[in-house]
Amino acid sequence: MGTPTLERVLKERVAALVGEDLAAVEAEIRRELASPVPLIQEMGGYIAEAGGKRLRPILLLLAARLAEYRGPRAVRLACVVEMLHTATLIHDDVVDQAPLRRGRPSANARWGDDASVLVGDHLYSKSFAMLVRDNDRSVMDALARSTVSMTEAEVFQLQLKRSGSTTEADYMRIISQKTASFISACCRIGALLGGLPPAPTEALTRYGLDIGVAFQISDDALDFVADQDRLGKAIGADLREGKRTLPLIAMLERVPSAVGERVRAMLHRRALDQAEIEEIRQLVLAHDGVEYARARALACATAAKQDLDVFPPSEERETLALVADFVVERDR
Repeated sequence: MGTPTLERVLKERVAALVGEDLAAVEAEIRRELASPVPLIQEMGGYIAEAGGKRLRPILLLLAARLAEYRGPRAVRLACVVEMLHTATLIHDDVVDQAPLRRGRPSANARWGDDASVLVGDHLYSKSFAMLVRDNDRSVMDALARSTVSMTEAEVFQLQLKRSGSTTEADYMRIISQKTASFISACCRIGALLGGLPPAPTEALTRYGLDIGVAFQISDDALDFVADQDRLGKAIGADLREGKRTLPLIAMLERVPSAVGERVRAMLHRRALDQAEIEEIRQLVLAHDGVEYARARALACATAAKQDLDVFPPSEERETLALVADFVVERDR
């Protein structure tokens, strides 16, 4: 037998530590998606079956265990964050007109934009109804702040997409407010469940922010190099959707001005054909845009592991450190 892969080791650790809780989260998601409205039931089942990494509930559950919390609220709140996350994905796919999600037709491709927007709204509503039942003001505050941040970043991203200009600072602002703020809130909730003092609570909050930034940069780099079947979405999807991600931004800073102007002119158009997407992708690879992005992601993952130094050694801390390694080494 060969050396176990990082992904396999992480899965085994997660299963050992929070496997039962994750199974309970899946069951609760299915219960919450049940509805007397047939379309909600149909779309809900399709969404639930799609699975996914479940990174956000895993981080919440591991953070809660690190904070020495053992109880049912962790499962309930892990369900809340995954349903909120799913709602954002459904709405993102409508905005981006994405054809695939997790290797299958997206909800909007299958049922249309109108049904997808409404079911996404329904998931938001269900999530906050669960939060009300949980009735913890500090948890509500953490999630409310992160969802406001996410929606603001989504509109800012759209504004930049229309203007055709995105700097590296703009990009970092978007992913910090969008992906990272929500992952940070998940980790903060785990700390709040355990009643940690301010210093370790802030350390877990920072860990989540650093993990979120590393995860999104890595995800954006994969759009240029990953295997489509493993990634679960079309390669070059970000380019097709008009998104300026870090590998592209880095390339535009490095190419001769004439080449940069040609690429910018292509990006200004409403739709790129496959040959243009491939031309831009090759330029990104030739000018080390992916390598630059991955180096930035690795720096954030390293910072995330350092955030955990305030906690004594434990299986939970070691597993959270493995998550930091995984988000930058994954191929999907």
